[in-house]
Amino acid sequence: MKVFSLPLLALLAACSDGATRIAYDIESGAAAFRDSAATSYSIKHVPEAYPEGCGGPYAVQFSAESILVIWCKDPGASRVIGSHGTTYHLRFVEVPQQLNLDKRAGEPLYIDLEKHGEQVVVVDIR
Repeated sequence: MKVFSLPLLALLAACSDGATRIAYDIESGAAAFRDSAATSYSIKHVPEAYPEGCGGPYAVQFSAESILVIWCKDPGASRVIGSHGTTYHLRFVEVPQQLNLDKRAGEPLYIDLEKHGEQVVVVDIR
């Protein structure tokens, strides 16, 4: 049996790509929302360039009940220079429709959630 220290686990968690970091924010935000009496909630995600993130402009796509993708763009936002995707967020939220958004370098992504019965649903990104 292997035992890991908390600092090592924190370091391993920090070594994720841009899409997975968005999903981690969704995980913690959805948990806080679920435990609240609120009917709507917004998650703020601040992009990080390192490691494996976007240092410049970026685009985000939430596909309906599928993958979350982040595309890193060149400084002029004219071409994609990298991308990352994940489905990890689907453990915590439902995505009933495709949502796409372009963002400037360093600009936060806001993910708007609503409760639909027992489900937490992504209703918009801005």
